Amino acid sequence: MLSLKAQYGLRAIISLAAHHGKGPLQAREIASSQGVPVRYLELLLSQLRRARLVEATRGKNGGYILSRKPNEITVWDIVTAFEGKAILFQPKEAVDAPPQTRVLSFIWRDAEKKVIDYLSSLKISHVLETLKSDKEMYFI
Repeated sequence: MLSLKAQYGLRAIISLAAHHGKGPLQAREIASSQGVPVRYLELLLSQLRRARLVEATRGKNGGYILSRKPNEITVWDIVTAFEGKAILFQPKEAVDAPPQTRVLSFIWRDAEKKVIDYLSSLKISHVLETLKSDKEMYFI
């Protein structure tokens, strides 16, 4: 369900979270550890920077760091940086549509709310700990 951009962006954030407090990581280091093309990753990091999820420093020891602690960033923060606030397709219905067809909108709104609530509850620190402990985690 998530776009490739959001998936790669999440991978980049996970790399930065794993390196949190140890200084900046260069894009090529993140790209090689996550199997993401470096040029594409640089575009994604730029989007994450505009979303104020990462900060960039230039120079010999430059690179990227998280702009907040891993326990202050959620998966939803990353998804919205790439997808915006709406993540499911909602059918457009005519105002004068019969009541039985209006139920579709209710179903999609409810499903989207549940997905947003779930992704908003997933802190990057929790995702990182789950990955480190090899526990199974379900993503959409």
